Amino acid sequence: MIKKKLGIIGGGQLGMFICQAAKNFGIHTTVFSTTEKFSAKEFCDNFIIGKFSNEKKIKEFIESSNFFTVETENIPLSLLEKINEKKKIFPSSNVIKIAQNRLREKRFLNSIPGVETAKFFPINNFGDLSLRLREFKFKAIIKSCEFGYDGKNQFLVTKENLSNFETMNLKNFVIEEFLDFKKEISVIVSKAKENTITYPPVENLHRDSILKETKYPANLNNNLIKTSLAIANKIAEKIGLNGILAVEMFILKNNNVLVNEIAPRPHNSGHWTLDACKYSQYDNLILSIFESLVKEPSPQKSCKMVNLIGEDFNNFANLKKKYKCYDYFKDEIRPKRKMGHYIIF
Repeated sequence: MIKKKLGIIGGGQLGMFICQAAKNFGIHTTVFSTTEKFSAKEFCDNFIIGKFSNEKKIKEFIESSNFFTVETENIPLSLLEKINEKKKIFPSSNVIKIAQNRLREKRFLNSIPGVETAKFFPINNFGDLSLRLREFKFKAIIKSCEFGYDGKNQFLVTKENLSNFETMNLKNFVIEEFLDFKKEISVIVSKAKENTITYPPVENLHRDSILKETKYPANLNNNLIKTSLAIANKIAEKIGLNGILAVEMFILKNNNVLVNEIAPRPHNSGHWTLDACKYSQYDNLILSIFESLVKEPSPQKSCKMVNLIGEDFNNFANLKKKYKCYDYFKDEIRPKRKMGHYIIF
């Protein structure tokens, strides 16, 4: 009889890596996927394919495991709450609820002393956009409050292109000041019953709003390292974290640190931990769920993680000869789709 069973909502590459880590700890995994083909299919012990609205499948999924986790925050809140009524989710449905809506997330972050985001306003129509754009000196970013990952539903708006947005449905958008930042960094926090650990900050480089490279260690002075870790810990504490949380931040030219967003799950910028740390972000997610203590990551070497996006993947065979490469087993190459990654030591 297998006692330790983990249910994972989502079977993409993050779900795949969670399954692999779970296997190392002798934990049985069941993945709930809304698509027939998914990265974790060959790595989980069991899977259920269905729509989130399929009550029979959801009931079967809830009964399959002792504990649950997610690989994406874009999950109906009603489903998370349904699971939470009977079983525990890591992070909790309340943490995911805050992170899955930009406006809720920004208001929450700015309520924490010592934590700030870019200036923002909610907008719902073109009139709101025109009005607020003036306050941001005719250069700002608009983002949908939900389902806006990897640059989806995000647009730069200026005086010159404002008219392009006249017919667009802007309900539940936010407008943010345009930041001329120096660096983008992220910190991952993992919290169990008895302790909290942080992974050191890493430097992120984006291409078309999609993460392209992550570098460890980040080129930061000690003060910025301390500040970024303190911010991540404050957020984890205030949100009541159980599990794992990634905090993305901007370093401004005056060295102020602003939070961009949070993700209540393992993070693309934490893939480097698989090869350069004693305990990866996935290991600590598993430990936070099934044990009372998470482990210090103990980074062992510096490295760079490079995402293979869309057509980049055509070079996979060549890269494999030189680097440690990871295939996400996606069914087809599509523009802006993360297909795999490789590590340069």
